[in-house]
Amino acid sequence: MTMTMENFFNNKINGLSEGAAGWRSSDIAASGQWRRPLTNGEKEGLLEGLAKYERSGVSLLASTGEDFPFQGVESLIADVRWEVANGTGFILLKNFPIEGLSVEQIEALYWGFCNHLGVMRPQGKDSGLLKSVRNAGGNYRAQSGRGYNTNAKLDYHTDFADLVALLCINAAKQGGESLVTSSVALRDELAKRDPAMVDALFSPVDYSRQDEHADHQTPFYSAPIFSQSEGYFCCRYTRNHIRYADRHEGATAPSDLQQRAMDELDALAANTAFTYEMTLEPGDLQILNNHTVLHSRREFIDVDEPGRQRHLLRAWIATPDSQPLDSALEEAYFDHRPGAVRGGILGQCFDADKLRYTQRAAAYHGMSSEGFLNACS
Repeated sequence: MTMTMENFFNNKINGLSEGAAGWRSSDIAASGQWRRPLTNGEKEGLLEGLAKYERSGVSLLASTGEDFPFQGVESLIADVRWEVANGTGFILLKNFPIEGLSVEQIEALYWGFCNHLGVMRPQGKDSGLLKSVRNAGGNYRAQSGRGYNTNAKLDYHTDFADLVALLCINAAKQGGESLVTSSVALRDELAKRDPAMVDALFSPVDYSRQDEHADHQTPFYSAPIFSQSEGYFCCRYTRNHIRYADRHEGATAPSDLQQRAMDELDALAANTAFTYEMTLEPGDLQILNNHTVLHSRREFIDVDEPGRQRHLLRAWIATPDSQPLDSALEEAYFDHRPGAVRGGILGQCFDADKLRYTQRAAAYHGMSSEGFLNACS
C-alpha cells in the first residue's frame, strides 16, 4: 500500500485530522488530561454496585454490565470512552476502590467495570477472559512465550483487542514501570525519515499464534503492522510473535526492508522523545487503545513475602464505539467492522459458557458478534 506524505499528515485519527493521538512524551508530561482520579461518589457507587452483585448470587461468567448497577459513574465511563477514542489513546484512573477487598472481590468489581466498557475477550490457550499478570517463571523469549507470566522487560507491542485494561493490585519491589508511546507519532516520524519503511509496515507479515490457537485455526496468520480504514489509522504489532512465525510450515520471515523498518520502529518507541514512563500503584487502572498506543514494561524484582508480589489484572475489551479496521486485519481480529465483537486469542477452552457470555454481553451493548461466532466454528 503506497501512502503519500499528504495521507500521513492529514488522515483522520479517531475523527480528528490533527488530534491528540500523535503525542510525544513532552506532551504527556505537560498535560493532565490522561490522569483521572475517581471521586468519592464514584468509588461509593462502584462498591454499592459490587455489593448488589454479590447479593444476586450470579457467577462472573454469567454476568454482564447489567448485573453491576453502578450508580453515579456515568461521567467516569464517558471520560474513559472519550480519552481512549478521541484523546491521547490512554487514561490512568487513580484510586480505583480495591482497598480492603479480597482478590475475589477485586476481580468481580473489575469484571463489572470492564463490562460497562464493552465485551471481554479471551486472552490465551485457556481462553480466560480475566488474566492475572504476575511472574510465574515463564520464558518471554521462548518460541511460545508470552510476557504476562514473566518478570522480563517486554518489547513495545499491542494487545489483541480494541482496549487493554490493567488494574494494579500489588506493585513490584523494584522496576516494572509501564511505558507507553503513540504509534501515530512513530508513524509520522518514520514517514519523515524514510517513507519506504512506512510502506513496508503497511505490507502483511506473518505472526505465530504461539501454540495458543484453537484446533480449527492455523498456527500463524498474516496481518500488516500499519493499516488504515476510512481514514482511521491502526497499528497491530507484536514482534515477539513475528520473530517465530516462520517455524510454522507455510509461513515466511519478514523481508529485509520490513526487518529494518521494525528495528527503526522499536528504536523510536524506546526513545525518550516518544515514550512516557509511569509507575502503577495499587488502585491504578490503566486503559489503552491498542490501535494507537504501544506499551511495554521494564523488568521487575518482586518482594519475597507471599501474596505481596507484583500483581495486575488484565482485561482485553471489544468496545461498541470502536473504529473501523482494514479488512486485512480480519484474520487477526475475527471481525473488522466498527463496534463489532472482535479480538482476543480464541484458545482451546472457549466453551459454551464463554460463548453464552459473549452473546449476552454483545446484546447488552448492542454489538454484533456474528464475525466472532463464525470464527469459533
